[in-house]
Amino acid sequence: MQQDPGTRNSDRDQTISDFGEQWTRHTENPDYYGSVELFADIIAPFLTIEDIKDRKCADIGSGTGRIVLMMLAAGAASVAAVEPSRAYDVLVRNTAHSGERVRCFNVTGEAIPRDDFDIVLSIGVLHHIPEPGPVVQAAYEALRPGGQMLVWLYGREGSRAYQSIFVPVRMITRNLPVVVNETLSRMLYPMVLVYAALTRLIPALPLSNYLSNVYMRFPPAERRLVILDQINPRWAKYYSRDEAEALLRDAGFRNVWLHHRHGYSWTVCGSK
Repeated sequence: MQQDPGTRNSDRDQTISDFGEQWTRHTENPDYYGSVELFADIIAPFLTIEDIKDRKCADIGSGTGRIVLMMLAAGAASVAAVEPSRAYDVLVRNTAHSGERVRCFNVTGEAIPRDDFDIVLSIGVLHHIPEPGPVVQAAYEALRPGGQMLVWLYGREGSRAYQSIFVPVRMITRNLPVVVNETLSRMLYPMVLVYAALTRLIPALPLSNYLSNVYMRFPPAERRLVILDQINPRWAKYYSRDEAEALLRDAGFRNVWLHHRHGYSWTVCGSK
């Protein structure tokens, strides 16, 4: 059943509010969680750190500035950071030391400045937007000819066991205050650790690659934050391969490539 526009707008606005509250309570990006090493993993295999160096970049859905700071550490010439929520203040504070290399915009993705960017990123954001098409179209228009957009999305393939647990849980938690969901994420954390230990013994278990090579390298507080990120926002969508590809193709991107990152999510890259 298709949602009416009013419901979609309500979900969008509430999701922005949810992240605004979340990112004003969790403002740091320490260690591997905020590292260039993790950034290289996120943008592979379509972009490398060298591709970012000296480039004019933009980031849609910047939150606390984690991806922005990764791009700067990778040598980006400049980054336009777009964040619609009240986490904008955290973003400005966390990137202030970078001076004119960062411009922050307290707008939704549709209002990204049309500035002939070399690269536009949106990492872990579009799957939280009920209608992401206009955002991707705006990113296309903001790029120079030959510029590239890379997005990272929750994947439907490879995460069905995970979805069978967390999707029903989210039907409840998506309506709860973030302070309650923080408590729930702490309660769920020991169970995630047990499962992560099992994946070391049985590597064929779902998400074993991600848990071993990414999640367990985060500090404990950031592991719990990842759990909160799953249960707190009002809106989340798990994209099939075809849906992930269409997201960029429908906006006019060419040479659209997909990578099934760690077997559970999609990295998608296209060129203008």
